[in-house]
Parts: sequence; structure tokens; C-alpha cells
Amino acid sequence: MQQASSAAYSAPLGDLAALRGSVLRPVLRLEILAHFSGAFDIAEQQQVGHAARVAYLAHEVGRRLGFGPEERRRLLAVGLLHDAGVAVRHEGGHMEAGAWVAARFGFDEAVSGAILATHERWDGRGRPGALEGHGIPIEALLVSAAHWACEFADSAMSPLRARAQLQNSTIRDIEPLAGPEVAAALRDALHEDQTWLAMWNDDLPRLVGQAGIGEGKPSQLRLQHAAHAMGEVIDAAVREPGRAAHVAALARQLSFTLGLPEGYCEAIGVAGQLLDIGQLGVPRHITDKPSILTVDEMELMRSHPVVGARLVQAAPGMGEVAAWIGAHHERPDGRGYPELLTDDELAIPPRILAVADAYHALRASRPYRPAFTEEETLVMIELGSGRQFDPRIVDALPEALEAVALAEAALDGADAAS
Repeated sequence: MQQASSAAYSAPLGDLAALRGSVLRPVLRLEILAHFSGAFDIAEQQQVGHAARVAYLAHEVGRRLGFGPEERRRLLAVGLLHDAGVAVRHEGGHMEAGAWVAARFGFDEAVSGAILATHERWDGRGRPGALEGHGIPIEALLVSAAHWACEFADSAMSPLRARAQLQNSTIRDIEPLAGPEVAAALRDALHEDQTWLAMWNDDLPRLVGQAGIGEGKPSQLRLQHAAHAMGEVIDAAVREPGRAAHVAALARQLSFTLGLPEGYCEAIGVAGQLLDIGQLGVPRHITDKPSILTVDEMELMRSHPVVGARLVQAAPGMGEVAAWIGAHHERPDGRGYPELLTDDELAIPPRILAVADAYHALRASRPYRPAFTEEETLVMIELGSGRQFDPRIVDALPEALEAVALAEAALDGADAAS
């Protein structure tokens, strides 16, 4: 490709030795899921942290009922994912979608089954099956009770006010929903200082991870699996199956082609999976709009990098990844968003992500246009070289695309052979 004459791409690739610090940290699955669950909260128009609070409170109720470690881990998973289905498009209702999300994150049928029952009621007046009493999975009853308490607390003026009101409420309020045994255990949990301190602790996701004792050792592989699962959820929300994985694969290969260290490349791949996590907070009437967006709608759409960065930044070792997500719509010529970063302020990873993201965006159909061919896409990206895109990354794109295609073909061949 011919290099553009613009000077707005002069930032060096950087000292590769310095880049070696950007290596993903080992995590526990429940801890990283507790961080990611903020995306489900914003899709449901809840406060970020709602799902984590539900999970923790359900766990505490289960502990009082004598649940063992495996049952408590299941409770945490159901609590974190109880309304995750709201975030995705699914032929069934959002509970069926929530069970689908649980499967993406590698949880078993017991977790999925409990999620399907979280809107059932002890008195038989719930949905979708009008189950009652002990016919409802106990995990579903506990999560329903915890959801009731946390939703009340989230709507109160402050946690202190919510605590006083919940502690003074009669336990009969919750018995028709979850039964007398669960209601009594919930009351006991809500009367303990430690419960309230933990539920509004800024470090609650870590506490959730610690509560899931017996899940195994932290690992980088758990983070990569969770990021891939979250990418599938994002794709299901925006109706582009496979997009997150394709963006991640191309971004990772571009990083290798440019000579970045392996750990850095893997981190950029994780960022590619999570690139549009902030879009879960954008109303669907905007993301699906077949015509030009209004100024207000465009501003809301353009907020998704900032929202995504905020959702990811507190996760273990993900501060840099969050910064890359927040900057993936910035441009070397300083005309990007949200912060209009200049060339010397824009790091290499978001430049890589921008090219990978643009390539797959152009190759996909949109409500307002059909997909472009590969040839058309490469021409359009080359036209943006030196302004919208870093020319070095544009020049590396054909080689990276070829390497990705070869890797996919090899994987397909291995799958066919097995």
C-alpha cells in the first residue's frame, strides 16, 4: 500500500522492553465475571454493581442455610447472571437468554436451570412455569429474594436508609416470593453489619471471587475465556455473531506482525473481544436505527468507549486494556472521539484496534447500508491512512489478514479431521 504523506502518525512503536509489562494477570472466573456483570446492569438500566450485590447477598443467605462450597459457587453464578439475558437478543424470553449466557461462560445446566426459574415464586404466581414451593430450584429462590432486597436498596436514597427500612420491614413481605425459610435467612443476613459493608464495598467483585472458594487457581486462561464469552454476548446484543472474535483475532495478528511482545499481543486480543462492551448500555432503538442519528443519539452512541472503559478498568490487571477500549475511536489526526487525542497522546494498541474494528465494521452489513467487499474495504482503509489510521498498521493489514485466514483454515481442517 502507498503511504500517505500526512505527518499525523509519527508516534513510534515504543520501547518493546517497556511493553512487556502489559501482560494479562491470572484471575478467578467468578471474580472477572463479577466485574463484567456491570455490563448486564447497564443493559437492564440498573446501577453498576447490582448483579454483584445480588450474588453476594444470595451467597450470604445460602451460607446461613448451610449450603456447601459447590452450592454457594452456583449461587454466585446465578446471582451474577440472573438478568444477563436482558442484554442479548434471543428467541425465547430473557430468562432463556440468561441460561444461554451462562453456558457461554462455561457454567453447567444446574446454573442455567436456576436462572430459568429466577422469576418463579414460592406461592406459584411467577413465570414462566408457575412453579411453586419446593418445585423451584433453591438457588432461584435465594437469588429472587436477594434481587428483591437489592432492588429496594438501589432505589433508596442511600444504603443506610435502605438498611433501616429493610430491617424494619416484616419478613412476610418476602415469604410469598421465596418461602419462609429463605425469608428468615435473608432477614438474618440483612441485620449483619458485614453484609452491608461488603455489598457497598468498591472491591466487591474481588470479595465475590474469594467467596467462590474451591473454583480453582487464578489463571490467564480464565480471563481469556471470560473475555471470549463476553464477546459472544456483545455480538448477540448487536446482532453480529462472531464479530468480537474476528476483531480480536485480527488485532492480535496485527500486533504480532508489527513485532509487539507476545504478552502484549494477547492483551490486545482480549481488548478486541471487549471493544464494544459499552454498547450494551446504548438503547436498541439507536443501535438499530436505519436512518441518520440525531445529534443526541450520536452523542449517546459515541459514549460507548468511555462506558466500556469504566466497566473494565477495575478488573484485575485490566487498567491498560480499559484505556485501549476507551481510545479505540481516537484518530492520529486528533479528530477522533471521545477525547480528541493527538498523535503523541495515542498509544499503539488503540491504533491497532481501530484498524481491526474498522475492517470488520466495513465488511458487515448495517441497517443503513450493505456490507462492503474485501477489496472495497481495503481501499477505504488505505484512503484513511495517515489521518484516521496509522499507516504502519494499514500497511500490515494485508499480511495480517492472510495469516488470520491461514490460521482459520488450519483450525477448520483440524475440526473436520476430528
